[in-house]
Order: sequence, then structure tokens, then C-alpha cells
Amino acid sequence: MADHDYNNDSADSAEEESSDSEGELCKTPKVDTTRRCCFAAANRRKTMDAVIAEMEHEPPSETKLSLIDLLCIGVGSTVGSGVFVLTGDVLPVAGPSASLSWIFAGAACLLSGFAYMELSARLPTRGSCYTFSYHGLGELWAVIGAFCITLEYGVSGAGVARNWSRKMGNFLGEDYKHVVFFYFGKGTWAANATAAELDDPYARTDHNYMDLSAAFLTAGCTLLLMGGLSLSKAVVNLMTLMKVLLVIFMVICGFLGASQNIFESGEVFAPGGISGVVNATTLLFFGFIGFDEVCCLSSKAKNASRTMPLALIGTLGIAALAISLISEPGKSSDFGTAFADKGWTVVSWIVCLGELILLPLVVLLSILPQPEVSATMATDRLIPSIFRKQSSDGTFVWGLALTGLIALVALALACPVSILWNVISLGVLLSFNLSNASLINIRYGNVGVVSQPRVAKLVFVIFVSAMVAGYINWKGILSLALHGKMPYLASFILGAAFTLLTVYLTIHLACRYSQIHEENQEEIFHAPCVPFIPVLAIYINSTLMADIEWKDHFVLFMMLGGWLLLYLLYPCLARKKSLEV
Repeated sequence: MADHDYNNDSADSAEEESSDSEGELCKTPKVDTTRRCCFAAANRRKTMDAVIAEMEHEPPSETKLSLIDLLCIGVGSTVGSGVFVLTGDVLPVAGPSASLSWIFAGAACLLSGFAYMELSARLPTRGSCYTFSYHGLGELWAVIGAFCITLEYGVSGAGVARNWSRKMGNFLGEDYKHVVFFYFGKGTWAANATAAELDDPYARTDHNYMDLSAAFLTAGCTLLLMGGLSLSKAVVNLMTLMKVLLVIFMVICGFLGASQNIFESGEVFAPGGISGVVNATTLLFFGFIGFDEVCCLSSKAKNASRTMPLALIGTLGIAALAISLISEPGKSSDFGTAFADKGWTVVSWIVCLGELILLPLVVLLSILPQPEVSATMATDRLIPSIFRKQSSDGTFVWGLALTGLIALVALALACPVSILWNVISLGVLLSFNLSNASLINIRYGNVGVVSQPRVAKLVFVIFVSAMVAGYINWKGILSLALHGKMPYLASFILGAAFTLLTVYLTIHLACRYSQIHEENQEEIFHAPCVPFIPVLAIYINSTLMADIEWKDHFVLFMMLGGWLLLYLLYPCLARKKSLEV
């Protein structure tokens, strides 16, 4: 393993020499035990030398991803999760104005996308938000970023698998459900359920059931990825092309079957008003995670510093163009139902069958970046080293087996993931904020090393004040006003204070301190208007986070607390094991 360089000189982070049975010296990684102090961990950063060492010592992969490959991965994930999974959930909330919600969600993603474009060009290695945060903010923030990515891909992949299984049950009928669904716990039924339906567990509307088909789908996708990326990327590219064609077909049929003037009045176009549009925007944010997935695969890209920005902007642009048009079918739960209600049986059958064939691609793409992140954490000695072991073709077989065949299959089998969708959205938005803050810190000189401590403290204060301003302005003022309630005076005062503080500190940072200038500056994509656009992105992301209920925030904090506890305990457990050996 490469001797990675970090900005603290702790002997515990170095590699120790030990003697093997033949008397020869060998190097074994020593787990960093300095994490007893959270403050020290928060300031321990991965230097550029460590990032370069990872790239140089990585076993050569037989397969490299071209711009077309990355576009297919990003668009395939975004269009799949957006059109097939989320659109039916937001139409009852926003009606036809969901098209505006798609545009707003895409615009908010684009603001953060600028940071991802530059950071993925600067740090063309695996890990995405985890690596960005480790390089620009510190180890503790990187661990939080890894948690967000795990929610973004691992948990959501299991949720998509269960969504696919429910669609399969609706398509094949009750006999299928009796074979693969096994309900447990306390259930709920529709308000108008008949006595016969109340006695039928398969008429329940909750998600508390064991799902065998979702587990088998997740296992199958994992095994396909374990077969090698060259096989997987051919499947991804073909299915992405089919998916885009299906979306175009759905859009054309939706407009041809229009039966009402959606612009007749504000009530028809936006039945939920501005609040409904904002709520839908928050729900749809998860649909644009494809560009983050592309970042996780930077280490496998050809000419990464040039290809990654093009792949990211292409993913956002193509996905936004495709899914912003999907609003016409109205308030139906999904497109198949919408077309069936119009009597278009053949169209409905084509759409339903197309979703069932192509939705597994989203599951595969959700699993694809998870072992990349796990391998990076293992290389940094934050989790066991088995996660970074690769096969001859560069596939993280053990990481895929442990995360995909065990953890994700268990989630797909038994976890009612519907309760976690809002938690996943919170994690995605938080990871975007961490990446934006990392970019600001890196631009102003803290490149893997805290060479500008005042800037680091200033960025932290801006990060916190922008998030607080977003929460107060939405929770305490805008949300209440949109529901016809009078905002509290304290909310006006605190909201204005934190907003002005954020603006003042951002201007102070831009005017008082100079950004770094590299020799290869022309070769790297540079995000525009730093620090203003990243700070605006943090504020908007926080406003969208504030629209999610507090109970979902509580679930996020509980899960994050458990994740951080494992992070703090691992060095102790690893050290105890090494002493026993």
C-alpha cells in the first residue's frame, strides 16, 4: 500500500515495520488512533500527495470509462430514479407545476454541480464528497460525507429495488404478491377498504413486508458488477439508450393525450400553490444524484480532468431536458395508470413493461459507486482493509460482496425504505453543502493543509450561518406565510441577522483574501463566482432541507450518531485485535 501523506505528522498515521516468519521486513498499515480527539480529527486532512499516491498505486484497470460511458451512467441513474420512481409521488403534491419543480431542483443541483465539476477535475480519484471533504475540510467532515453517500446510493438502491418489486406485483397480479411478499407488524389499509380487504394482508397500503424479489434483484445486480466493469458498462449503455427512448415515447404520448388545459388557472396548474412546488422540489432533488455518482467513478475515467466536467454538465443538462417535460399525465400515481385511465391499453402496457425492464438499471447504478467509496475509506484506514482488495481487473470484489450481497440485500429484503426517502434527501443536500464548503476552502489556499487558518474558520462560520439562515427563513417565515400564518417577530430578526452575517462574511472573504493560482490553472475547470455561488448553493440547499419535517431530521441525526460512534470505536477495536495477534 502507498505511504499516504497527511497534514499531521502523527506517528500513528504512518506505516510500521514488522518482521515476518522469514526475517524479512514488511510494511503493514497501522490504524490511526489519534481519533480520540474529535477536534484533531476535524483538522486532519488528506494532502494532494496522498491523492496522487492513491492514483499511482492503484492496480491498472482493464476498463476505462469514456465521456459517453459516464453520460450513460449519470443520465441512466438520474432519469431512472426521477421519471420512474419519483414523478408519480410528486404529481399529487404539485400537479402539472411539478415541471417547475424539476427545473428548480435541476437549477439548485447546477449551483452545487459547479463545485463538483471543479473538485472532480482537481481530485480525479474515487470517493466524491468523501474525498472532497477530506481534502478541503478534514477527516471528521469526510466521514460525515461518506455517511451521506452511503444513504445516497446504498439505502436508496434498496428502496428502488422494492419500488420495482411493487410495480412488478401490480403488473402480474395478486398471485405474484402472494409468492414474494410476506407482511409483518402493524398494518394500514385504505380509508374506504371493504371488510374483505381488511381481512386480506395483501391489501395493506404500508411497506412493512419481506420482499424476496427485491432481494434477488439487488443480489443479481451485485453479481453483475462483481463480474467486471467491462461487462457492466455494456449493459448500462444499452439500457440507458432504451430508457431515454422510453422517456421520449412517454412524453409524446402524454402530450398527445392531453385532455385539459393545464394553464386554465393557477389552481389547475399548481393545486398546491407555491408551497406545493417547493415540497415537490425537495422530493425531486434525489432524482439528480446521477452527477454525484459520476464523481465517484473519477478514478476510472479517461483524461479525468477534462472528461469529468463535461460528463457532469452533460448529465445535468440531458436529465433536466428529459424529465422537466414529465408533468402532463396529471395526478395519477404513475404513467402506466395514467394511460390506462385514458383507455390506451397498449401504451400503458408498453410503459409498464419498459419500467420493469429498465428500472433494475437504477439499482445497478446505485450499487456501482458504493465499493469505490468503501475502498477509499479503507485506504485511509478508517474501515477494515478488506474493502480495498481488488481483483485482477480492478473490481472491488470483497467490497461488493460485503456491501451488496449482505447489507443491501438485507435492506431490500426487510427494510421499509419508504420511511427513509426524506432522510436520503437530507443526506444528499448535506453532501452538496460539504462539497461547496470544500471548494471555498481549497480555492483560498487550504489545499490539503490548513495553511490559512483564519480562512478555514471563516469558511466554517459562513457554512453554519448560511445553513441557519436558510432554516430560519423557511421554517420561521416563508413556510408560515405560505400557509396563511403570521411569522414570529423573532424569526424575522434572527433570519435577517444570519442572512446579513452570511452576506457580509462572504464579501469579506472575497475582498480580504486572495485565491490560489496554480501552474496548470488553464487545464482545470474553474467554478464561476467563488465564493458567492457556493455560498448561495449552501443557502438554497439548506432551505430545501428545512422543508423536510423535523422527525426526519431526528432519524438522520440518530443514524449519523451511530455512524460517528463506529468511526470513533474502530481504531480501538482494531488496535485491540492487533495486540491479541
